[in-house]
Amino acid sequence: MKTQKRLGLAVYLYYNRDARKLNKYGEILYHSRRMRYLIIYLNQEQSEEVINEIKHLKFVKEVLPSYLDDIDQNFVGNLTR
Repeated sequence: MKTQKRLGLAVYLYYNRDARKLNKYGEILYHSRRMRYLIIYLNQEQSEEVINEIKHLKFVKEVLPSYLDDIDQNFVGNLTR
């Protein structure tokens, strides 16, 4: 079984009632009702198409992709004094 690359998106909403409408674009991992944003995970192959589609929805304020893949996660030797 081959693992698929995933991409996380932070989607900021105008109203919380519209959060359920984003279920069809990916897996909703977290919904902050107070801050009015969602964390959605989707396949990286489809990411550009889905991001453009989500950005053009009326109830979406902003869409920010996760930069976790761009961060150097090699922590060996960084804790020496």
